Amino acid sequence: MKKNNAYYDVENLQVKYQPHDIKQVIVQRMVETFPLWQLSDQGWRDFFKILLDPPVNKLNPERSIAVWSGKQVFIPQNDQKVIFEKGTATINTWSRPIYRKTVGVEASAFNDFIEYVIPNDAERDVFLDWLVWVLRYEAQKPAWAIMLYSEKQGTGKSTLAEVLIELFGRLNTGRVNGVNKLIGRFNKEVLENKLVIVEEVEVKRGSPQANAIKSLVTEDSIMVEAKLMPVYVQQIHCAFLMTTNHLPLWLEESDRRFFILNFDHHGYANGGKDYNRFTKLVGAVKLQIKKPEGVKGIYDQLMRRDVPQDFGLKVDITKHRTDIMERLQDLAPDAAKQVLEETLKDKNIVFVPMKLAHQLINKITPREINAQTHIFSELGWRKGKFAWDGGPQNRAWYLVLDEDKLPNRGKVYTRNMTSPKCDFGWSTMASQVDAVRTILRLEEKNKSEEFLRV
Repeated sequence: MKKNNAYYDVENLQVKYQPHDIKQVIVQRMVETFPLWQLSDQGWRDFFKILLDPPVNKLNPERSIAVWSGKQVFIPQNDQKVIFEKGTATINTWSRPIYRKTVGVEASAFNDFIEYVIPNDAERDVFLDWLVWVLRYEAQKPAWAIMLYSEKQGTGKSTLAEVLIELFGRLNTGRVNGVNKLIGRFNKEVLENKLVIVEEVEVKRGSPQANAIKSLVTEDSIMVEAKLMPVYVQQIHCAFLMTTNHLPLWLEESDRRFFILNFDHHGYANGGKDYNRFTKLVGAVKLQIKKPEGVKGIYDQLMRRDVPQDFGLKVDITKHRTDIMERLQDLAPDAAKQVLEETLKDKNIVFVPMKLAHQLINKITPREINAQTHIFSELGWRKGKFAWDGGPQNRAWYLVLDEDKLPNRGKVYTRNMTSPKCDFGWSTMASQVDAVRTILRLEEKNKSEEFLRV
């Protein structure tokens, strides 16, 4: 391809050739590819005339170097590298994996490995069916992703990712550490792949990062931007495999976009009692995928599975639910809100400074700081400015138990706390703050009695 008086190799767009270099490069490649082919000096001159500088009335996109639009597209199962549109060429970056032209061998090593890391038959079937569907319908985008979770390191998540990389082809795979590059401004290069592996995923519930990831999993087109290129809408075909060592609390229990597998087992590195056996399984599967016929054996075995045509477009989480997904259900927003309400009620707390509210919520389950507004509001709390402990006014949440007894003069009306100097249940704001700090295990001298005012 040529663009802005420079030439680009469609197989390696990172390299740019200047006009005075391109003839030497082409001659060398022609000699390497066709060692018995010979041309006279005049023959070479005619060859380059047609290739590099043909007369306008004899321009032929199949015989000359076309003008590159600067765009790249990813069209799985399409072997055409150059696609012409409106007089310019667009490059198709999908590449058919070489192993698919070979004859496969038995995939016993992969079978032993996958049965060990996913021992539950039903869960393993869901994963394998997802993998088969994505491989069989490469031109379609799945609407849900796989997430591998393990609390410990060295449980085989990366090994399984390596198997998938070989199945889809390294040229068709994007691999990133963390989510920043995935959801960043210039994420076009990552999304121009069939398989996208995102390792060490860690985001907060309700955060912009969490919402961006969920959108990428479900949407089949997105606004993309490459450096020195305008923003435009591009279709994506990505299948996402994510790994994490942190319980994905940012996923709601009703989220149908992720199937979460627990990869914790006794074969983990650095202390697992089944480590030696697991190491042998990992070594065997890595040896198998080193050779094209080994990868083809896995591919052939997978392709023999009978998978519904719409399997990758929806997953029934009521039917297919793993133990990790069950745990997330217990930590769903409603459950977290209920725990918070019970905790505050048990300690007779009806007043919480905003600077402590986020810490209080986070003690139950990690959330982004804006989550406190929703949770406290849904519990019926109000927000206001108050002064206590002899300091300036600060924002705080408070629960109204009686519209006739709103917080005033550094006091709040509680459920059952009474002051010996009062006939009704007033308590100082300072004592309420101390109660919250006790829950958070913040060691500070209790000064509530010093500020008791009626």
